[in-house]
Amino acid sequence: MRRPPTTGPIVLGMCYPPAWFGGPEASARVAAEVAALDPRIEVVEFVYEEGQQRRTRRGSPAGAAAARSDPAPLTDEQAAGFARVHAVIAIDLPFDVATLAPNLAWVQGVGAGTAQLESAGLAEAGIVCTSGAGTNAVGIAEFVVGRILEERKAFAALRESQRRHAWEPRFGPELEGAAVGLLGYGAINQAVAARLAPFGVTLLVCRRRAGEGAPPPGIAECVPPDGLHALLGRCDTVVAAVPETPDTIGWMDAAAFAAMAPGSFFVNVGRGTLVDEAALVDALTRGHLRGAAIDVASQEPLPANHPLWDAPNLSISPHCSTHPPSMAGRLHRLWVDNVARWLAGDDLVNVVPAPTGG
Repeated sequence: MRRPPTTGPIVLGMCYPPAWFGGPEASARVAAEVAALDPRIEVVEFVYEEGQQRRTRRGSPAGAAAARSDPAPLTDEQAAGFARVHAVIAIDLPFDVATLAPNLAWVQGVGAGTAQLESAGLAEAGIVCTSGAGTNAVGIAEFVVGRILEERKAFAALRESQRRHAWEPRFGPELEGAAVGLLGYGAINQAVAARLAPFGVTLLVCRRRAGEGAPPPGIAECVPPDGLHALLGRCDTVVAAVPETPDTIGWMDAAAFAAMAPGSFFVNVGRGTLVDEAALVDALTRGHLRGAAIDVASQEPLPANHPLWDAPNLSISPHCSTHPPSMAGRLHRLWVDNVARWLAGDDLVNVVPAPTGG
């Protein structure tokens, strides 16, 4: 990757909305910490944020092509900022960013997903992208465990009985002894595994790198993607936390839901495009699944008339399973560490592999 300039200022851009990460005072503290790494560093703050709906569109090839025909407007302040930066930390980027930012060498993504950033033409321009993977793992893993226990212990039904002043005992089965399948084994599902292990469950993993040695500690079995359906049939609960790639779009389709054990429970906290949502609604409506919980959808915000809203035994949350202040602290530490590595010529953390093939 291109190294920082050897003469003149090194301009670093902070381009995400400060309110997401503690407000202006918190952003100012981070800017000061980064600037202290090298006297040549100049931090410029300007917000470039396209919104969740557009960000979701840009996360898929078809959506990005449609968004390109209707580009987001660029203010004079944003254009001036991009024209100067050598590296940025950002949630969104304009299309053809290399033209707007000819000095840009490296982009630090805010979240684990970087597809919307990559659609700006980073790989084509030789611009390195690093993700925020792992910074939100703790909060999301706690949310997953909460959803599993909520469903298993019938908390929603108990709350409804209380609302009606009705003494209606409900006895939720124990989690101990259940088989839980983890689709993907990145930072999020590693954190999920660490929190579920004390419950005495059997943990099974489906991941691309299965077969490379023994399963990770605490994991009973690890299978490759072509073993997905067999694994699904063995699990009481399945937790999906995989990035969006051409291989994962629609991975949980009608055949996958049919392969799940009757009466099992499905959780998705990765990307909404993983799921054939019509197939999920059908599996819930027919009672093949006893329930599901999703924090992501293929369209965000989810339209008010979408069938998911009325699917039986489905808990929906609007992409809020993390805790932004906690995530912000980890993200800022990651960015400061990566800036120091970049200045020293060391390898960066969480480099996103450039796409291969045509």
